[in-house]
Amino acid sequence: MDTNEMMEHAEYAYEMDGERNVTDGVVTAVRDATDMTMTEMTPLHERIDVDALNELFSDSYSGTPRSDGRIRFTYCGCEVVVFSSGRVLVKPDEN
Repeated sequence: MDTNEMMEHAEYAYEMDGERNVTDGVVTAVRDATDMTMTEMTPLHERIDVDALNELFSDSYSGTPRSDGRIRFTYCGCEVVVFSSGRVLVKPDEN
């Protein structure tokens, strides 16, 4: 499924606020979409490089927000797409 299809079929959309980092937003979005508890979830740092993920969406060297970009990966049985806008889309596995 390409990202546009994912945007149309995502079962859960989460908008991050400026107070949270990207990794916190991903964990919250997946937890809410799956009703898993934190103890049931694999720690995100065991699946991806969380420092790299946070850095990818941090402000640029000049201090301006990054305006376009996205990353897509699987986490806790869900397809996750994170956008530089702060939106996280989650589509749980259908199995």
